[in-house]
Amino acid sequence: MSRLRIALPMAALLLLAGLSWAADKDSTLLTATGTVDKADKTSLTITPRGRTGRFEKSITLKLTGTSNVSLLTTQKRAGKTINVQRTVDAGDLSAGQNIAVIYTTGPAGSVVLAAVVQPASNR
Repeated sequence: MSRLRIALPMAALLLLAGLSWAADKDSTLLTATGTVDKADKTSLTITPRGRTGRFEKSITLKLTGTSNVSLLTTQKRAGKTINVQRTVDAGDLSAGQNIAVIYTTGPAGSVVLAAVVQPASNR
């Protein structure tokens, strides 16, 4: 009886540990840099650069309510120029803008977590 009292909670812990390990395998955190191909309210298509610097095949990422898209600009404060991020709508992006993206992949597809773009004039 006492062995059962020990074995049953241990089995439950092992089961829960296995489930949490499996949940971690469902989504992957990734990054990409490249240029914007097209963007709208629900998706963002970019052409990423590979490790060698060459452009790779375009990828389409989903945008959700929690996706954060920012525009990198500069401001002068106290006589110094500093970099500032300003939140923008994905629909405001234009083709050819440089972009850095943090995204995740899972059963539902690839979803943007955060993206930072340079102004179109700084290409």
